Amino acid sequence: MSPNGIIRIFICLATLAGATLVSCRRTGHEEPVPGTGTERPDDVRVSFRIALGSTNGTRAGGTPEGSYDDGTQSEFENGIDLENGNYRFFFFDAQNRYLSAFQTVELIPDGNDSDRSKTYEVVGKTDKMPPANFKVVALANWPSYPEKMTAGETTIEELCTAESSRYTFSAPFVLSRERLIPMYGVKSCEEMTFTPGMLTHLGTVHLLRAMAKVEVSCKTSGWTLEKVELLRYNATGCCAPSGVYSQDDYVKGNYAGDYTDAVHLPDGRNDEAPKTRAFDRTADGRFIAYVPEYRNVAAGTANRKAADAAEMRVRFKEAPGKEYAVEFKYYNAPPEGSAVGDPFDIRRNYYYKFSISKTSEPDLVVEVFPYELVELDPGFGLLP
Repeated sequence: MSPNGIIRIFICLATLAGATLVSCRRTGHEEPVPGTGTERPDDVRVSFRIALGSTNGTRAGGTPEGSYDDGTQSEFENGIDLENGNYRFFFFDAQNRYLSAFQTVELIPDGNDSDRSKTYEVVGKTDKMPPANFKVVALANWPSYPEKMTAGETTIEELCTAESSRYTFSAPFVLSRERLIPMYGVKSCEEMTFTPGMLTHLGTVHLLRAMAKVEVSCKTSGWTLEKVELLRYNATGCCAPSGVYSQDDYVKGNYAGDYTDAVHLPDGRNDEAPKTRAFDRTADGRFIAYVPEYRNVAAGTANRKAADAAEMRVRFKEAPGKEYAVEFKYYNAPPEGSAVGDPFDIRRNYYYKFSISKTSEPDLVVEVFPYELVELDPGFGLLP
């Protein structure tokens, strides 16, 4: 490919709930590139889609009802730092070794709203055409990027575990143009061919946010949430998960497997010092926090609570002087593969909703959204 070969990339940013990836095999869909001909055999152009949501058609059920927020209702939740060019796209070979990067010429959000848009179009160029089998890696909003990657040597795992792949978290954390959520995605492309003068579509890359969204609300008349706090969280996080080299590693179509089957923590452990942070209250009375991944399940076990597990503390206006501890565990109606009392980790790209629904002592219903279409209701009660 010539140095001025243009690559057009369509980016769909989705929710903290997820998106379906279409595997790209063989040539995929091709269409003529306006204003180009086939007189330049090295003029190869490519497009692909990057998504964080919209899994309609892949699972039973439907989009969760009620106040479910797919990110477009929350300013900056889908944001990419366009002004500072805080995004990178790389090609790796089928063995996860670095091939090349391309220079982004422009990135345009759908509807010209870079704070809420789920769709972006990127135009870029590269001086090296990918082979028939390769992988596309997309990064956004990282605090820094590797200064040098060596073709044929640097691996995806090294990219995801490098010092540059860590971000610092401090409370209060309020999303803004200066504080956006780091993102990562990867897609395998197999048996691809490129036709001069034609735009070849590679399919969809799914981006994972590096943080989880936790929401607490009280929908029952007579109870008013006054304060919500998180006890224990990590002050650093990893922008990308470890061991994720293909869409098949994190999009599996089932609750137990999506998105990643393990948390990826700096140095492999939670912070030693316990910390407390307050949730941010919204205008409609909900409490929301964005937090890095946190291990609540004891390492090496499937269902034992870690000694340093995180928990929430909630207070109600109608119960002065009382504070209720809420654990990240299933009190009843757990998903398949889990049992009552099992704790669960706080994982990247998940949306955890805790809804109070009882009129005497508060009783919470937990809704966990690993995908837009999945609504799980393990409920549990709070003791006075």
